[in-house]
Amino acid sequence: MEMTVKLGTRASRLALVQTETVASLLAASFPAIDIPVVRVTTEGDADRTTPLADFGGRGAFVRSIENALLEMRVDAAVHSLKDLPSGLPEGLILAATPERIDPRDALVARDGACLRELPEGSIVGTGSERRSSQLAEVRPGLVFRGIRGNVETRLRKLDDGEYDAVILAAAGLVRLDLASRITEYLDVDDVLPAPCQGIIGIECRQHDDETEEIIRTIDNGDIRRCAETERAFIRTLGMGCHAPVGAYATIEGSDILFRAFVMPEGGSTPLKETISAAGDVIIPAAERLARKFRNKL
Repeated sequence: MEMTVKLGTRASRLALVQTETVASLLAASFPAIDIPVVRVTTEGDADRTTPLADFGGRGAFVRSIENALLEMRVDAAVHSLKDLPSGLPEGLILAATPERIDPRDALVARDGACLRELPEGSIVGTGSERRSSQLAEVRPGLVFRGIRGNVETRLRKLDDGEYDAVILAAAGLVRLDLASRITEYLDVDDVLPAPCQGIIGIECRQHDDETEEIIRTIDNGDIRRCAETERAFIRTLGMGCHAPVGAYATIEGSDILFRAFVMPEGGSTPLKETISAAGDVIIPAAERLARKFRNKL
């Protein structure tokens, strides 16, 4: 009897591209397995006007997919890992992190200007306080205005003249073959990315051993170590996935370099620090840094 592994995903083009990437990786190792893709409409997709920060509870783009997983309508869930809250629902596990592409944020400007070339008063579209608070430090004088919608919708709003520039995750533009629209890749020293930006994450049910065994074959150990460090930091900090928090871990030889940023609520002075530790102790080090930051919030 042929085995089937149903992959649940959002219906956006970017989510489908990511899911097809996962399906291709699985098919290469398990050509006999049927891997259908099941599209799930999430709360964040259904409501495209409410600011993301106003959604409560678990992530706006994952709740419905996790419900489908728990209700056994799908066997695994494919996410942009930055959308997945650091605390998973009981009964679900993060089974694999198979791919991370460029984690940086990217500027797309209508007139082709780089960040430091944008005229004062330029309207920059971003729904992320993490982005706007860091960008304001680099380029005071810009006007940041909220924006919702998928990548294509945001680019259309830019082209229609509603904004002078927009800030998007470089990974999404690259995956959608829209990298040519990027005016400037923003250096992580200027704008630290969201935790796990650019990483694909795959959830499955905790006791579905057969599916977990299959999914784990496409896990990338280096990406997982970085992802677990970034997720441990935000979990210990106790702030949601759309809070003004940046976290980025990279492997440097036998160590992991970890950068973190937090903008205190109502504050004008961000918390920012870089640490380095061996791979087997970086997670406790990141948790200590989170507690240090939390005591200052």
